[in-house]
Amino acid sequence: MKRVVVALGCALPGLAAAEPHKLLVLQPEGRADAALRTRIDAAIVKLAATAGLQATAGELTFSDAATAVGCRPDVPACKDEVLDMLAVDEIAITTVTPKPGGVEIAVQRVARGTSREASMLLATGAPPDKLDGIAPLFTDKPVPAASPPAAPTPPAIAATPPAGPAAIPPPTAVALAPQPVPEMTPTASPAPPPEQPAGNRRLELVGMAGGAGMAVLGLVLWGAASGIQDDIDHAPTATRQDLANLRDLESRGDTYAALGNVLAVSGLVVGGIATYLYIRDRRAGSTASARLSPTVLDHGAGLVLTIGAAP
Repeated sequence: MKRVVVALGCALPGLAAAEPHKLLVLQPEGRADAALRTRIDAAIVKLAATAGLQATAGELTFSDAATAVGCRPDVPACKDEVLDMLAVDEIAITTVTPKPGGVEIAVQRVARGTSREASMLLATGAPPDKLDGIAPLFTDKPVPAASPPAAPTPPAIAATPPAGPAAIPPPTAVALAPQPVPEMTPTASPAPPPEQPAGNRRLELVGMAGGAGMAVLGLVLWGAASGIQDDIDHAPTATRQDLANLRDLESRGDTYAALGNVLAVSGLVVGGIATYLYIRDRRAGSTASARLSPTVLDHGAGLVLTIGAAP
């Protein structure tokens, strides 16, 4: 009985060691034609199987698997989660991208915590099963990298010193022609804008004051008309004289009211226009500008800074 147990214990490690290494080749992604991606997928599965791996073709892309797991494909930890979901040892992620002259095939072989990648350009019209640039990815040998260019060889330095110092020729005098001094032509600077005459501002101030006075007088006349209206409301109407007095009051109240309307409206219009003109002229007069222009002086040339009111 003990011999049987010992025999089984010795056989179990052997069975565990014989378990094959599973590689799942996910469907290629990219903007290439679907038929071409299918043929490239089959070629990669065949290439992995030829290298001695238990390779099978997947039914979804890596992006679909990441979506099913609920992780982002660009996060490194997402690859381990996809490995756990698919229950395999490794996955192969393929991307096929159209390029000038063919398509670029990039394959990434991903195991838990590690990954290797290889890429190649498949020329237009070339059979998709000729993946010589991808083949080293499915062997134990590392993917060959492009060797850096060789460093240029430094020039050889003569070991023997020169026989003697070379004779230095005497300096040659060179006559320099005088350069003409550029003449500066004065440019006519624009004349400053005419200043606002003081008479306009006086008229604007008079208009503002007159408008205000007319508006106030109109208000006074409205008040007088309102008082006359109160007298009309309480005036007696028993006799003819009372009626005549009532007509006089009504006529005087209408006159005051009409004059009040004319003066109030005219005062507001005149005062508003005068105020607008005064503010506009004052803003225009307060704006200043500076101009820098070349000029010719008695003993040379110079620059003139002119400060004046802007138009």
